Amino acid sequence: DTYAWVLYQLKDYKLAKKWLVKSILNGGSKSAVIVEHYGDVLYKLGEKKEAINEWQKAKELGGASNEIDKKIKEGALYE
Repeated sequence: DTYAWVLYQLKDYKLAKKWLVKSILNGGSKSAVIVEHYGDVLYKLGEKKEAINEWQKAKELGGASNEIDKKIKEGALYE
């Protein structure tokens, strides 16, 4: 997830998605932070419906950001 988040900060969303998928497949699906980050990347790639689904999963896991409810409700990314 750390490498993926660096790529996100560099605006390389496609490569960030690739690394987040790897992270999720290797146990990251239990981390609200990783799942929320995946949603953020999906949003940046124009996959808004999928992003909201991931944000909802992150919320259910507990430990997501303070912005998670706002992201889900408004269907928008807040950084």
